[in-house]
Amino acid sequence: MIPKIEDTFSVITLVIAIYYAGELVWRERDRRVHELVDASALPNWGYVVPKTLAMTLLLVAVLLVNVVAAVSLQLSLGYTRLELGKYLLWYVLPAAWDLLLLAALAVFVQALSPHKAVGWGVMVLFVMWQQLNTTIEHNLLNFGGRPGMPLSDMNGAASFWTGPWTFRIYWGAFAVLLLLAAHLLWRRGTEIRLRPRLAHARRRLTRAPGWVAAAALAVFIGTGAYAYYNTNVLNEYRTQDQGDAWAAEYEKKYWKYHDLPQPAITRLTMNVDVHPEERRVVTKGRYLLRNRTPQSITDVHVLLLYDDLELTSANLAGARLVLNDGRFGYRVYRLDAPMRPDEERILTFETRRWHRGFVNGRPYMGLVDNGTFLNRNELTPVIGMTASGLLQDPATRRKYGLPPEMRRPKLEDLSATASPSLGGGWATADITVSTAADQTPIAPGRKVSDVTRGGRRIARFVSDVPIHPVFSIQSARYAEKHRRHAGVDLAVYYHPVHPWNVDRMLDALAASLDYDQANFGPYPFDHVRIVEFPGYQYFAQAFAATIPYSETYGFIADFRKPETLDIVTGTTAHELAHQYWGHQVVGADMEGQAILSETLAQYSAMMVMKKFRGEDQIRRHLQYELDRYLQGRAWAPAGEPPLARVEGQSWIMYNKGSLAMYLLQKRMGEEAVNRALRNLLRRYKFKGAPYPRSLDLVAALRAEARTSEEQDLITDLFERVTLYDLKVTQPSAVRRADGRWDVTVPVEAKKLYVNERGEESETPLAERIEVGLFTAEPGRDTFDASSVVLVERHPIRSGRQVLKFVTSRKPAYAGVDPYNFYIDRSSTDNVLPVR
Repeated sequence: MIPKIEDTFSVITLVIAIYYAGELVWRERDRRVHELVDASALPNWGYVVPKTLAMTLLLVAVLLVNVVAAVSLQLSLGYTRLELGKYLLWYVLPAAWDLLLLAALAVFVQALSPHKAVGWGVMVLFVMWQQLNTTIEHNLLNFGGRPGMPLSDMNGAASFWTGPWTFRIYWGAFAVLLLLAAHLLWRRGTEIRLRPRLAHARRRLTRAPGWVAAAALAVFIGTGAYAYYNTNVLNEYRTQDQGDAWAAEYEKKYWKYHDLPQPAITRLTMNVDVHPEERRVVTKGRYLLRNRTPQSITDVHVLLLYDDLELTSANLAGARLVLNDGRFGYRVYRLDAPMRPDEERILTFETRRWHRGFVNGRPYMGLVDNGTFLNRNELTPVIGMTASGLLQDPATRRKYGLPPEMRRPKLEDLSATASPSLGGGWATADITVSTAADQTPIAPGRKVSDVTRGGRRIARFVSDVPIHPVFSIQSARYAEKHRRHAGVDLAVYYHPVHPWNVDRMLDALAASLDYDQANFGPYPFDHVRIVEFPGYQYFAQAFAATIPYSETYGFIADFRKPETLDIVTGTTAHELAHQYWGHQVVGADMEGQAILSETLAQYSAMMVMKKFRGEDQIRRHLQYELDRYLQGRAWAPAGEPPLARVEGQSWIMYNKGSLAMYLLQKRMGEEAVNRALRNLLRRYKFKGAPYPRSLDLVAALRAEARTSEEQDLITDLFERVTLYDLKVTQPSAVRRADGRWDVTVPVEAKKLYVNERGEESETPLAERIEVGLFTAEPGRDTFDASSVVLVERHPIRSGRQVLKFVTSRKPAYAGVDPYNFYIDRSSTDNVLPVR
């Protein structure tokens, strides 16, 4: 838990302001003392150096207070592996250096300023400009600028420290020159004019000041040249505007080919040689391409999606290269004879990714010393033009003369069902990965060999089950834990000092495997792996039987308190469910495709959580999903699409999708919903075009709906944007003569539809909704099944109504929709204490 400099920025700025204000007041009140001191024999550096150090030490004290606060928090949470050395090397030392640069600049500005208040104002403006600067992007020109130093417990600082510290030394030498200039120009007595001080400065630049200036200038030029060589010679440097212009030109030049029929990869064979110590990887591969379209194909487009991936060789059998655009990594091969439907050709290639030196901005973090995590597109060429890497911001697109939005095809566009939303179809794979001898290589597929020779560890992975030709390669110094369950090898590959949640992950895999196999069908592989990667990114992802999982997302989470939301179990269940939803059934690349993967994986995870933790604990998870959905729609532009037409909005496909599917299984029954999903899976499992639409899911659910109420609910959940306002007001309980309790629960209710422009209109509400009485508040720490006095569904209509109950126990809380099944815009008033 290392505090960030950004967290203390406002405090540091305040300290600087107080310092300058104090200096100003002191000099104005004691002008005579000030003149006596300036008339003393003390050399100028006797003013410059102490002031710089005093300001720096004052600011560093803020950093140390942060460290004490962070360590105290760790200890209060029972964590004793403090690693004070990392606080020093990763936080205090670099931050102190950066503050020293700021202090040096402040002293220099004061030396030039005719008045303290003017110098203070200049520094405040400078600090504000640095936070808002978008014009000067190169760190060689931006005072104190440096690339970030990504940190990971798994990978440490690795080689990422060289860039930031090169620039720190570069600007440190410049700061010495600033302090030397302040020394030469320091005001003495009442003389504040700059010209006379400049004349004296030339005479003072002798002996020690001259040698210091020469040394600082040499370091400044030397480190600047080294930094330029790394950022502009070894690596390509682009400003944000240059990058945007590049992407716009790329789209204008090649997007016209995105609908061009292209062959699909049906089998891939690869040898991936990872050299973590050099941050270099060489890939030799072979694609078996098949024309799965009904048309003949004359041209095959082969492209790279990343600038830092080199295609060192490529050859397509029976074709000649007619376009080789090295600037955009785009090649076109013309076939000697067109590929007829179902005809096959072989593409062989070799690529290289080699990250040398350092870059000006955010470094590439996929290929590292310990914890390499590369996806297929970062290793191999892609067949056919895609939208990956194109500009997304509407304003930027308009700036370069592009249509403001790139939208997916409409649900009504049946031609879009020819293209899958993921992977380009189904393939088999044979992947061999070699890495350093002390690391474990991982790739999707069944491991058929694993040997160490010549200082290299080499493992081969084969997948005969159809998979998407989308995968990841990982390599790190892993510990492993395996468990055999239902004939499947469950495994977690983890950083040895992160064992805390490994058993929780294995338990979640086992529970998910049991639920998914019982309800959706056989699991297609004989293994499933969770593989940790450095916490540079915060997510988990599902490839075929392989789940890369960030160290910061689940491996270091603390679940010792029972009220902590169990994101590890939920996420693990979600990713395993993708082995069905996404890796057996994949939707067409059009509106609504995400609910066939992400929404159904969310549903599967919620069902596992219900079985695993008990339904009395589900409110906390539903509340989380509801809050995230409402936050998303609050920040999104008007015009929220219905769930069946979701494009890329995570708050709809994940959070709203969870709520919709959970409510649906409560109303239709879990078995009916699962039967619909089994039918969908049976129809589209490992099938090619036409790929399913979200409407096919809706149709499968409607086929299981028994009543008009259930049909209307499907419409509300998937085809409309529906909101509820449900609340209770002043519930009360009165004891009867027989010892039982008369409980009164006033309820107010409203139902609304939201159109495509974001306009709300009220519609009559007449639904049976849960009303509950409890001895503890649902979702809180002490709540469990014994806290439930009564939960019953009652007809709820628009407006105000009063419900009455007779109970043997006095309830402490009463509520309508107490578990948050419905999308209620303010769920805080659903449950209230009983008077």
